[in-house]
This record gives sequence, C-alpha cells and structure tokens, in this order.
Amino acid sequence: MEPKAWRIRRESPAGLAPWKGMAGAWDLDPRLTRLAWMRGVDQPESLAWRLDPAWTRTTDPHLLPGVDGAVARIRKAIEAQERIVIYGDYDVDGVTATALMVRALEKLGANVSFFIPNRFSDGYGLHLDCIQELKATRDPGLIVSVDCGVRSVDEVKASTDLGLDWVITDHHALGPDLPPACAVVHPHLEGYSNRFLAGVGVAFKLAQALLGAVPHPSGADAGFLDGLLKLVAIGTVADMMPLVDENALLVRRGLDSLAGKNGPGLAALLRAAKKEGSLGAQDIAFGLAPRLNAVGRMGGAEDAVRLLLTRDVAEAESLMVRVEALNQERRTIQQDLAARLPRPDGGAFDLVMDPSSHKGVIGIVAGHRMRTSGRPSGVCTVIDGVAHCSLRAPEGYDLGELLALAQPFILGGGGHRAAAGLSFEASRLAFVRQAFQRGAEAQCLGREASPLLLDGGPGDLPEDADLARLEPFGQGFAPPLARLEGSVASSAVFGADHWKLRLTGLSDPLTWFSNHDRPAQPRAGDRLCVAAAPQGSARWGRSWLVDAVLAEVVP
Repeated sequence: MEPKAWRIRRESPAGLAPWKGMAGAWDLDPRLTRLAWMRGVDQPESLAWRLDPAWTRTTDPHLLPGVDGAVARIRKAIEAQERIVIYGDYDVDGVTATALMVRALEKLGANVSFFIPNRFSDGYGLHLDCIQELKATRDPGLIVSVDCGVRSVDEVKASTDLGLDWVITDHHALGPDLPPACAVVHPHLEGYSNRFLAGVGVAFKLAQALLGAVPHPSGADAGFLDGLLKLVAIGTVADMMPLVDENALLVRRGLDSLAGKNGPGLAALLRAAKKEGSLGAQDIAFGLAPRLNAVGRMGGAEDAVRLLLTRDVAEAESLMVRVEALNQERRTIQQDLAARLPRPDGGAFDLVMDPSSHKGVIGIVAGHRMRTSGRPSGVCTVIDGVAHCSLRAPEGYDLGELLALAQPFILGGGGHRAAAGLSFEASRLAFVRQAFQRGAEAQCLGREASPLLLDGGPGDLPEDADLARLEPFGQGFAPPLARLEGSVASSAVFGADHWKLRLTGLSDPLTWFSNHDRPAQPRAGDRLCVAAAPQGSARWGRSWLVDAVLAEVVP
C-alpha cells in the first residue's frame, strides 16, 4: 500500500471559525458544524435537511416530470384490474425500487407482479425477448419500469405493437429521444429541482403521488411512506447518489425508520450484517447493500426482491441463508480477481481487462481500484469477443462525458457520473482506453491524483452521538476521516481477515482489514501514520477503521 498524499478538507481563514454561527443557530457542538462547513455547508438553513428532516421540506411529487401521466395510467389499470408487471434492474437501486413499487401497488389493490432481468443472460435494461415472454406468460396490460428504460426507445415501440402499455421511471442519462410510453418519469426533465434522485427515489415519488399523499403525507400515509423510505435509503446509498438537499432528508428519514420495527426480510438482513440500533449510511454501504447486490451479481436478483417483500419469518430466514452464501461466494471471487489484476499504472484513467473475470464482481473491483488510485477506473471481462466493462469515478469526474468520447468505439453503455457500464469489441480496447485517458486528463485538468481529504486529528471529531446528527454521510457529504499517528502499543490478528491495533496515546482501538495491497502487519513499537474513520457501536464503543497509510507532509 503506497502512502497517500493528504490535506485538510477545507482550510479555514486564519484565526476565524466560520462554522460557529451554525453551531449557535442549532445549539450544536462547534466540532460538528465544523465538519459540515468543511463539506461546503455555510448557512444554518442548509443543515435543516439533516437536523430537521420534516415532510414539509420535501418536494410535491406532482412536480416531478411525468408523474401526472403515470398516475393516470396506473390508476386506470388498477380500476380495470389489468395485470401490472414491475420491470426492474438487478442492482440494489433496481431491487429496492421494484420492491417499493410492488408494495405501493399492492396497498392500492393492484394485480401486480415483478420481473428482474438476469445480469448474465439478459444484461441491463429492457429486452424485447424478455418482454415477449412476459406477454406470453403473464399477459400484462401495463408494464412499469423502475431504474431502467429511458433509453429503450426501440424496445418500448416494439412492445407497444404487442398491445403493451408502458410507464417508464428512471434516473439514468437521457438519450436523444424518449421512449413512446404513456409516461416517462425522470428527474432530469424540465428542470426538476432534485436531479440526484436514485431510481428508487423516482419510484418513491410516483408511489406517493399514487397514494394521494400530496403535497406532503400525514397520518397513516406518513407511516406507510416512512416504511418505504427504508428502501429509498438502501437504494440511494448503494447507487452512490449525492446525499445532499432532499436526498439527505429522504435517506435520513429512511435510516431513522430502519432503527425501528422492520418486516421479516429487513430484520433478517440486519441480523446477517450484525447491525443493530441506530444506523448510518455507511452501515448500508458496507453491510446491507453488498448482501443484496450479491444476489444479482451471482445470478438472478429475484430472491433479493422476495427478501424485501416477504411477510413470512421462515421464508425470510431461508432467503437470507441463500443471500449470505452468495455474498460469501462473491467475496472470494472478488478477492481473487483483485489480487491478480495489475496495479494502476498512474494514468489518468485506470482501465484493465481480464478475459476470465466474473462479470458480477468487476464493478466492485473497479470501485476499490478507484479509491486506491484516486482516478476513474474500469474493469473488463470478455464474453464471446465482447468486452463488458464496469466503470467507477471519484467526485469531480463525469463518466457520462467519458462515454460520449468513446461512443465511436463502443457497442452500448450508460449510467451516471459516478458509476457506468459499457460494452465494446475486445479488439478495440486500445481505442476505448485512449478516449477515456484523453477525457479524464481534460476533466482533471492535468493535475496530480487528488490527495486524501481529512478532517484533522481524532480530537477534531465529536462523539459518535453527535456525529450521528449529521447523517447521512456518503457521496457528496463524505464520512469523517481523521489522521492518527503514534507508536504501535499492540498488534494482533483478529479473525481471518483483519488486525486489531492500539496506538500509544489513543484510547480507542484500530481495525485494519486485509486486502492484497496491505503492508506487513505492524509490530509493537512501529511508528504509524494513517487515515481512519470512526466506527461507533452501541455494544463495543468507538473504534477506528483504517482507510490508508499517509505520506509525511513536507513543510
């Protein structure tokens, strides 16, 4: 593990503390408002999304483009008892959006079922052969897409010729034309105020409008929608959407709801992830989301939807056993791939191809490489001469722009700023790599890899109970990260994959998880300088999770 360059996240003017006004306005520990200020929050009212996440701050769902047409067509289908199929995606955003829409339509008395394409046999998005099979086996009058479909113009047109109506809900990059559906619900249309809605967030807004809980829910509707926000929190965090403004509010309410009573499926998921009590967004990112994602990564994602929907305790336990087994298999395959890939070469875009790699884990490995290098990264596998690639990018980059540059060389692709996928003929790797390198160089303006951004030392961070008030931490509102330095007082192997360390002068222990790029185990007396994130536990108290070894700062 190469030591990383670092700097303080945001330098304050000499002798001034511009966050103190916010501390007074909200009666907060100044260390807490300092963290918010370092993430770009300058005004007290901007903290309200997190500190006072009232329904009245949310946007009326009827302002979301396409919602009115979608509500009209879905209500017509419910009244006529038409069969409705929810057509989702196999990632966590798509799985949670599918479960959310099924749950909402069931509440309205709809005749509803769901379909998730297979990552390996079908691929992402709408597929005419899948639609034809749905027509033959279920004969729906209406199909509602969630987290997919906005670029599937030909597929929607062809399926309308079969007598099928569509409502498209999506949040991915728009194409030149919209599909000829009864309604297209999308946050990038007509200047909508929250462009950062995840696919599950778009589905939630439609569900709220269908329930008539507008402009804001109250009474029983508010309780039901807070239950749906559990799914919104999971899907939004997993899809790496910015946790700012209204997204922060929706995820915060979802986290608060997850800390209460849950149905059998979510309860089993929380137990498997060893999460209890109040949750943070990072508990979703590293505990809940990987388990749900593993189902779609290793095969079909239907069991993940069934887990979220089941009301039967025995079925939940049975499904969770399968989910855990798939997650363990995914981890083994992922670790093997990460270990055999060449290290990033320092280029502006890290793009590697391993023809034998498992398609289900290339996105995770690309994300790890991105975090290690600080650059956008992609990992490709090859199937029948076609490269299938998953891309990940840190903040400050836009993968949509990079895909546009590579358009002459690719067969297809899509996604959003931070995560995307594409396919191309494997023989054209050099051309795709050159396009990405050129685009990434322009986006980073030729600068060196971004340094790791830190919040100071351990004393600059408030206690865990105060930190929890700023949740959710994640994309767009980075989790706290401190610089820890000292001599190793003790070092022990704990479990199969991590170390437990103690530094002199620091009361709380450090946890350091293993990976193929980790240095040798520190010994007592070694000097250590690392970046670490605070990890609060109701049972075990605070510890620090090591993120990176830090380079020395030369005056």
